[in-house]
Amino acid sequence: MHTDRRLVSRAAICGAGFIGRSLIEQLLSQGIEVSVLDHKTCPPELSGRVTWFQGDFTDEAILRVALEGVDVAYHLVSSTVPGDDKVGLITELADNIFATIRFIDCCIELGVHRIVFVSSSSVYGLQEHTPISETAATNPISSHGIHKLTIEKYLLLYRFDHDVDVRIVRLANPFGPGQDLLGRQGFVAIAIGKIIRGEPILLRASGAPIRDFIFIEDVSRALALVGLAANVPPVLNLGTGEGQSLRSVVQKLEDLLGRNLSTIDGPLRKADIPTSVLDVSLIGCSVGFEPTTSMRDALELTLRHWEVV
Repeated sequence: MHTDRRLVSRAAICGAGFIGRSLIEQLLSQGIEVSVLDHKTCPPELSGRVTWFQGDFTDEAILRVALEGVDVAYHLVSSTVPGDDKVGLITELADNIFATIRFIDCCIELGVHRIVFVSSSSVYGLQEHTPISETAATNPISSHGIHKLTIEKYLLLYRFDHDVDVRIVRLANPFGPGQDLLGRQGFVAIAIGKIIRGEPILLRASGAPIRDFIFIEDVSRALALVGLAANVPPVLNLGTGEGQSLRSVVQKLEDLLGRNLSTIDGPLRKADIPTSVLDVSLIGCSVGFEPTTSMRDALELTLRHWEVV
């Protein structure tokens, strides 16, 4: 894989949440200068190491300042998650799609030659065959998936009209240290939060749904490769290519903890996809990425981070 270091010396990251924070560390470790736009204040561990702009992604003025002089801009902002079944459609359109169009326009005006957008495997919706390749039909069954797919289409339109170097990464199910234990998404994080609080873990459909779980360090390493590589296809899947049922994840947690865990059954939501496993062969041959952390090792690292084991 040929990296494009001559053209990439400074990156902007819009959205410094769970994935963004890991990506920041990955880029810094490779000598890339990083500007960050996030609504929160700069955390102490990043003070002096990045150029941090506190503000909202929808604020064009601060967005332009954050994008000034960068070579690649990462878009990791989303106000919805895959399981959302009720959203304020008008607000979500403004916060996600309209704001992203302004973001793309700013990138073009400021000479940012590359955009990496972190999309979602939820754009595929219900599929008869797995693993799911990038050429599969996209029929999302959630507002989150529709938002992501709409943004993808606008990015590809700008790529066609303005020759913007667009890289869309359809991400599977990331997890690992730092993910919010009280958040609205992330089965592993929510399960560990329940374990810490002594509460039962909710297993929808008795834990039958199958997901493609990928460790956060593998995610950030892949995103860095995608942003730095010279020639990359415009749409790439990012996962492990292996499926894990929610029940099997709980069983692995039980094995690591050496005890049985309390669970409760619940129904699938309308927006829940029964099986989602990605074909990751394209990202492997395009940028040389392979996930290196096994599910068991990743779960153990996550449990140790939260001092559960």
